[in-house]
Amino acid sequence: MATNDKYDRQLRLWGPAGQKSLSSTLVVLIGSSACGTESLKNLVLPGVGAFLILDDVLYGGDDDSSVAVDEIIMYDAGRDNDNGQDNENNKAGSSCCFRFDKSADTANFFAGSSSSDDASTKAALACRLLCELNPDVSGFHRTVPSLERVEYASLLKELLSRPLDKNASSSSSSSSFVPLNILVITADQPSAVFLPVSKACHSLNLPFINVRSYGLLGYVRIQTPWPYHVVRDAKKTNKPLDLRVADGAPFDELKRVYDSIDALDTISDSKVHGHVPYIIVLMQALQKWRDAHDDESPKTYDEKEEFRRLIRSMARDYDNELNFQEAYDHAHLAWVECKLSDDSSLLLEKCNEEVLYGMAIDADMDITSSGNEDAGRQNTRNNGTVLQFQLMACALRRFLNESNNVPPLEGTIPDMACDTKTFVALQEAYRTKAESDREKLTRHIVNLLEECKTKSNGCKVLATMPAEEDIITFCKNSRDIHVLETRPLFMEYRAQDPASPIVASLQATVFDASSTNNSALPNFETLQADSREDLMCSTMDPYDTDPMQTPLLWFIALRACDAFFDRHGHYPGKHDQNLALEADTNEIFKLMGEVVGHMGLTDCDFIKDSLLNDEKGKDVAREVVRYDEAEIHTIAAVMGGVASQEAVKLITGQYIPVNDTYVYNGIASTAGVHRF
Repeated sequence: MATNDKYDRQLRLWGPAGQKSLSSTLVVLIGSSACGTESLKNLVLPGVGAFLILDDVLYGGDDDSSVAVDEIIMYDAGRDNDNGQDNENNKAGSSCCFRFDKSADTANFFAGSSSSDDASTKAALACRLLCELNPDVSGFHRTVPSLERVEYASLLKELLSRPLDKNASSSSSSSSFVPLNILVITADQPSAVFLPVSKACHSLNLPFINVRSYGLLGYVRIQTPWPYHVVRDAKKTNKPLDLRVADGAPFDELKRVYDSIDALDTISDSKVHGHVPYIIVLMQALQKWRDAHDDESPKTYDEKEEFRRLIRSMARDYDNELNFQEAYDHAHLAWVECKLSDDSSLLLEKCNEEVLYGMAIDADMDITSSGNEDAGRQNTRNNGTVLQFQLMACALRRFLNESNNVPPLEGTIPDMACDTKTFVALQEAYRTKAESDREKLTRHIVNLLEECKTKSNGCKVLATMPAEEDIITFCKNSRDIHVLETRPLFMEYRAQDPASPIVASLQATVFDASSTNNSALPNFETLQADSREDLMCSTMDPYDTDPMQTPLLWFIALRACDAFFDRHGHYPGKHDQNLALEADTNEIFKLMGEVVGHMGLTDCDFIKDSLLNDEKGKDVAREVVRYDEAEIHTIAAVMGGVASQEAVKLITGQYIPVNDTYVYNGIASTAGVHRF
């Protein structure tokens, strides 16, 4: 793979480590709608390892919807489609009735009218066209009679344990694909499909995205693995510099550089005076300030403004001395101490060593091998990413206890007006200090691993030493570490529509292990309360131009459409008679009220004046009924772009994903992020 040339532009975004994660990931797309194929397109182009498209064909045939890895077909560019059939279920030819009719097919650039193409199914056609975009990516497809009857947990387990091989009749000699990671996407699927998928992904600790395009509306819902998704590198653009100017005493390496430079008021050469790095200017100005203020740093607004005037007064020609202008612009570094963010401090409080020992020691390994499903499920959840994060977080706590709560130094400095010799000396000072801090953190990690082995009593220790690159990244981002935890979609859906017939029909298979909230998600009630509080706050900030276009309102309308489908087996607007459309409108209006009640928004004034208002609420209901589940490719392209963007974040562990649900309103071209 010509990664250095072909993917040069994206390597600047997520680096070699991110590209490696992407190229070792299998994306499973369930449903080859326009939303789904657009999502895959944006993952195929940057070089995801492989993808599998799973779709259904409804016809009167075999009722078996089991999927085995051996039956999954890989697209081969050198293979004649006329001579290779997918499987027994794909031999229906032109008599097959696809899930979406031909009018809907025309809305998808990757699945046009099947009669004009050799591919026998939408999944096969989409797979072929997507593979043409990037020959580095392996494409697989499988068609089943019904997506609602697939055993998703079994399929995903098999994909995790077995490589995907090319069909035996293929003439290609390329090797099979062995995924290190799996991400699952459901596109425009009813609750009878995405609820079992959500449960399977939650049980197997896999990231999951549910994307929907519905008329002029759409949403992307992400479900993070249990217990949370680790953001290795948030890549914040407004991250404050880590220069340690405000510390009471600079670290030894920086102190030596500081002592090697004469006081500014004793430098006679104007050229030398104008090339003293602003870090040293700030340190000398701060020392002057402290000498005159009982060794105290600036605290009040007036004191900070006075400190800035002090910096200007130390310049000989401020307008022509860039180093003093830089010092003035970065004056805040003189009083902003290098500490952990509040969110990071709260997160570290949860990362105690007892939790680490419980995750790192496989105390149930004998029970797991005997077939205990719950023990095996817990063991599966102890994945390397979370375990390594817990290990490094506990090591960071020990590091902070030794360093007066000062985190490891990042070790980089920005460009500045400075002579080369001094700049190199500063670079070396910060680099040396950062390496020293990293070595201390590494020693704490080694000690924790030794303690895990001591406490294991002969059991297998799951924790391993993190790679040096991972430790470097963790140290660079230790001031502002992030994790993201979302509720499982299947639990959220049941809370919003407990009377759904689909929820009742899936009670034995999807909700059996979560008859009590604590068994599936111990902190479900806390997350539920937090999300409702966030929703109440979001209603206080409606869309400025037209409050009725607030994305939150339209998501509730879409959730009512899902509830309608659960009760009738089709979406509202199927029948075009006026009486039927009006009846659908009235039922959607009623269902919106029920969803609002289950979300805890009944007493919200904004909701009362909008969705619960008879005239305004029915206008919203009438609009979604008018869509009749229409799929507009421009809206699908937007939603597919957002879904693929969030997929990259989940795969690479870089950048912060949206917190729960992104809702797009194409009517007013506005969007919002909510926790429902």
